[in-house]
Parts: sequence; C-alpha cells; structure tokens
Amino acid sequence: MSYWIHIARSIDRVTLHKDRCSEVPSTSIGSSSDFWEGGWFDYLDKERALAAMEQAGTTEQRRCPLCKA
Repeated sequence: MSYWIHIARSIDRVTLHKDRCSEVPSTSIGSSSDFWEGGWFDYLDKERALAAMEQAGTTEQRRCPLCKA
C-alpha cells in the first residue's frame, strides 16, 4: 500500500492519506502541485511518508480522518 501526503503551506498543515482515500486527486500521477502552494506527494511505505511529513516544515501534522491513515 502506498501513502500520500498533502502539504498545504497556506494553512501550515500536512496530512497523511492512504492511496485509496477519496481526498487524493484521481488525476495525480507522481507528484502534483496545487493552489495551496504545496502539493500531493506519494510514498511507497508509511515510514517514508511520516519522515517526509516531519521534514515538510509545517506546524500541524495530521492523519486523514476519512481513511484513518
């Protein structure tokens, strides 16, 4: 299972999602930027995704309430 992180710099938050979460854009292939001046980034395992969350430089780190990542 892969994981996605969504970095939203304008609201100073990074969120962890599972690959099949409904919040993950269906058109994402690899990494994609969005209007939040951040983006969506995929990782092959949870450990790498969590490490990337720590290095994102945001104040708030959370797990998606929908997919319970």
